[in-house]
Amino acid sequence: MTRLYLLAAMAVFSLACSKTPQIGGSRASGQSSLMDQTVAGQDACDPANHKRPFIIEWDATDMSSFEQIVANDIVVVRYVGCTLTVLDECRNESIRGSEGSYLPPEWTSGSLETIDIANSGELQAKLPLGSASLGGRVSGGEKFHMEYYVAGTRQATRAAVYADDLASNPGCEGATHFVHGYNLGAFALGSAAELNTEVGGSAYGFGAEGATSSTRSADKKGGDLATCKSDSAQEIKGCKAPIRLSLREVRDGENPDKVAMKQPDNPESLNAAGKVDSKVEATAQSRSLLESAMTKINAGDGKGCLADLDGHDKLDPARLSTDPKAPYAHTRSKCLMAAGQCDAGKKLMTEYFSAQGMGAASVDTVVKLDYDKYCGGK
Repeated sequence: MTRLYLLAAMAVFSLACSKTPQIGGSRASGQSSLMDQTVAGQDACDPANHKRPFIIEWDATDMSSFEQIVANDIVVVRYVGCTLTVLDECRNESIRGSEGSYLPPEWTSGSLETIDIANSGELQAKLPLGSASLGGRVSGGEKFHMEYYVAGTRQATRAAVYADDLASNPGCEGATHFVHGYNLGAFALGSAAELNTEVGGSAYGFGAEGATSSTRSADKKGGDLATCKSDSAQEIKGCKAPIRLSLREVRDGENPDKVAMKQPDNPESLNAAGKVDSKVEATAQSRSLLESAMTKINAGDGKGCLADLDGHDKLDPARLSTDPKAPYAHTRSKCLMAAGQCDAGKKLMTEYFSAQGMGAASVDTVVKLDYDKYCGGK
């Protein structure tokens, strides 16, 4: 009997000392920590599961750098765990767009979308890049509410990036993914405890309907949701902020198009040569569209002018007419005014002349002349 009691006691002791998940309220919020000990919990920030992350943790400097790169080149990143780093040196600054660029935005009708975060699992599943900045607060029981509006998307001119494309550039060391596309619009995220909205309303001022809280504070913000419902939303900077990325992994080896170009004439090499010919043809078409746009604005056809400029931008994304620093922005600003989008045209023209280094007083004088001409004092 004594031996039986000893064996039973040893078995109980062994079970008590074994490493088993503990179900209990070890977090400040009182939530169980069991999920953190599972494979899913430990691997929640695996980039393979989150290839369309929101970039809510970026500050104004990060956003500005990203927009500067996408104006001319493909964006290459290092994406490990919950951390995404833009490799801003991973490009050829001497020949912009040599490794690809981004097409003009494809604008969509869009609608206001919301995301609510109540626990760490939802944070990691819905906003994986926000874990570093918001994880502690969510673990402590704080809840968050996010609103976002997608006004359009931009896609890269190439479907894939290969490791050999990046090998000669030391600035590309550690590259894992490239930004194949991204959504434009606006978003705002804040603590749900500070919000007091009516059902169906907007917490951060989107549109005119719905009541908002007196504070309307946002911990994270990109663009301005209040500007996203006007007819000129696609021309307004406040509704053109990057809000979500579409990532693709960098592929191993060499670009098959470059391999084909080295081979004697065969179907593959002829296909690669055909791509070069198509680029030459596209350049000629974009030039013709520019000439047509200028002819139409001189005739007072603002809408026709904009249509031609949009066509040009699709063929020549490295010199978008929507970019205030581009030489065709002045033409677009006049076309906008002639098409009835006076405020958007005035804003673009002001940014264009300011980018040329013109003083504020001179800019106001020049802009007023075209504004009065095309908008008739409206």
